[in-house]
Amino acid sequence: MNQDGFLDISDENNKNSDFDPSHEHMPVELLSESDIIKTLMSTSDDMIYFKDLDSKFFLNNKAHALRLGMSNPRELIGKRDDDFYPKEVANRMRQDELEIIKTGIPIVNKMEQTMNASNNLLCMSTSKYPLFDRDRKIIGTWGISRDMTNLVRAEEELAIANTKLKSLSLTDELTGLYNHRHFYDSLEIAIAIFARKRSGGFTADFCLVILDIDLFKIINDSFGHVIGDAAIRYIAGLITAHTRSSDTSFRYGGDEYAIILQDTSLSAGRDFAERLRMIIEQNPLKIDGNTIDLTISVGVVCYDNEETAQLMVQKADAKLYQSKQDGRNRVT
Repeated sequence: MNQDGFLDISDENNKNSDFDPSHEHMPVELLSESDIIKTLMSTSDDMIYFKDLDSKFFLNNKAHALRLGMSNPRELIGKRDDDFYPKEVANRMRQDELEIIKTGIPIVNKMEQTMNASNNLLCMSTSKYPLFDRDRKIIGTWGISRDMTNLVRAEEELAIANTKLKSLSLTDELTGLYNHRHFYDSLEIAIAIFARKRSGGFTADFCLVILDIDLFKIINDSFGHVIGDAAIRYIAGLITAHTRSSDTSFRYGGDEYAIILQDTSLSAGRDFAERLRMIIEQNPLKIDGNTIDLTISVGVVCYDNEETAQLMVQKADAKLYQSKQDGRNRVT
């Protein structure tokens, strides 16, 4: 390579060196530039390749040859990308190189998906540059590609794991409903949204429904905690099956549940709760040869201006307690 860092394609050995042997930190015996290039081309794990103006390979390193299923880099001389890659992939690579030849502007760290010789998907980070002769005339392109497949896969697996962890932090393990922690966050967000709607002159309501299973302790004592857990899951399933996609359901705690009903008036919220109460009453849990009648008591409140999440929950809890006091299996 010459002093500008460009490939010297002449047959003469370049005996000049940019290294100063007298420098105290330099070894006495230095590699020639030719030896350095040979070292890079034979030992680098990155794929290094040089192409002419027709995008034909005329110099490749060992890693590139192996990636394309060749044992010897010389086997690649005169070949093009369309000898190894699908047509659309090869065409895309060719267009990139034509643009570099036209403008002299390199393409740096472009992520590409290709297939290897075994037809496995690869993710490559590729940088391509114009190749100049001594007169600064572009005579082709050269590039370096790094296999990022393992890193990309690791990042994808990490993203999936993070998504699962986030989901676990928001959902109840037993029922799959959102958990108590996420309930208060969701309720505060709903309050903020509907407060803005009302301040903008829109008529907007949403309801909070809190319910629990009647006499759940007796179910646990009579049938055991396994059946008790099954009852909790069963009610959660019925809630999920009979709420809208815009509504949000939570396991509030123990055998208690909460539902946020979007764009719902108090009367509509009461009607929903009554339908859910009847569905649960009419569909007993059948498990292990047992038929277990289940009922719920429900409290329903509608959002009021300047109301906090804590106050709204207190009102709904009071309504639920009133349903218990009035004989259970009812909506207040």
